[in-house]
Amino acid sequence: PGHEWSMERAPFKLTKDYMDVMGGPTGESFKEFQKLFVEGFKAARSNSLTALGLVEIMMYKSNYPCFTGTRYGGGVGLKRFEKRLMLDVPDVKVGKKAKQLINSSMDNTGTKLYDVFQYHSNGLAV
Repeated sequence: PGHEWSMERAPFKLTKDYMDVMGGPTGESFKEFQKLFVEGFKAARSNSLTALGLVEIMMYKSNYPCFTGTRYGGGVGLKRFEKRLMLDVPDVKVGKKAKQLINSSMDNTGTKLYDVFQYHSNGLAV
């Protein structure tokens, strides 16, 4: 939500609470999370043709906003998904890039601000 303007710019939501549950950034559970995240990211890349093909099928004659309109139509959504998979990054550098996604997401200020906004505008405590 928010399109070009959004408080939430983190690759994914990884709040301090989530990290605390895993024992903090130096905890064994957090280290396991990082390892599994990297492995999952690599697996997603290795299955990218299948995933991209499925998304392309879903896009066909779709009325979903994530696939239509000037902002996402004409295959833009598919291209953005492909970019998120970082298929241009050599396999030997993927682990480092995946860890950068984690680091960018950890206790992100934009995520915290968005959660406060959601709480005040919609009464949603996150």
